Amino acid sequence: MKIMKLIMGSMCLALFCTSAAWVEYKIVLSLGSVLSLFALTSMLAAILVALRRAPEGCENADGFYARACKRRSDAVGHGQRRAKMDMVRFLVAQWSRAHN
Repeated sequence: MKIMKLIMGSMCLALFCTSAAWVEYKIVLSLGSVLSLFALTSMLAAILVALRRAPEGCENADGFYARACKRRSDAVGHGQRRAKMDMVRFLVAQWSRAHN
């Protein structure tokens, strides 16, 4: 079963790559190479951005997995929420003093 999935996945990938190459060839024939160069540069930039944002991962016997992001402790988040609420209360008090 695993071999069949691997073969089918390889066939789908080959079909996709061939179709993309054919579409690219037709675009170059009709519009010239400038548009193709722009599309290639944009695609590579998008892939680079996605790879730089991707989490760091590891591979074990079961396959690839991504590590969980390191999160801030709840105390830090609670402290920031409290500071924001204090600022809101301060601004509301200043506004009410100015308008009374």
